[in-house]
Amino acid sequence: MRDDPLIDVLQATVTALEEAGIPYAVTGSVASAIHGEPFVSQDVDIVIRMSVRQARQIAQALPHRFYRSAERLEEVAENGGIANLIDADSGLKVDLSILPAGEYFDLVLARRAREMYGPEGPSFYTVSAEDTILMKLLWRKDTRSSKQWDNALSVARVQGASMDWKYLFEQARSLGLEDDLTRLRDESGI
Repeated sequence: MRDDPLIDVLQATVTALEEAGIPYAVTGSVASAIHGEPFVSQDVDIVIRMSVRQARQIAQALPHRFYRSAERLEEVAENGGIANLIDADSGLKVDLSILPAGEYFDLVLARRAREMYGPEGPSFYTVSAEDTILMKLLWRKDTRSSKQWDNALSVARVQGASMDWKYLFEQARSLGLEDDLTRLRDESGI
């Protein structure tokens, strides 16, 4: 076990997903910290595409210290939604979210890239900086959460002009996020 429980939980989860052949990408706070300003995260968010058969595989492949419901994993695989994994050793939570069908969500997985978490941390697939911003804005759309906004703003400030702003605005238009993205770009000083 590593000194950082988040890295340990992330590595164990990613290993199980990869062994089961489940396409995934780490998103949420971990992706925001990779693409934006570093900060401590208390949970892990991972978007996935999996079948019911793969849900059974992941339920069996995860280390025993993870609380998980095989039935919930199967239900999420069939109907969409979120399944939670809880690490009994650290109390950290992993949210496995089924990506909905649709062109944008297909692009999220197609654009993912293998990233390192810290200088000696594990590598795993992460959503792109652009998709980190779009997903944060999507989550914020319903909640108006300042945390989601701050995370998206951090990524925009750090990545700046190196991001594919044409892609960002094309997808923002299709997702109904164009006004939020324009405001984010303006606030980030780009």
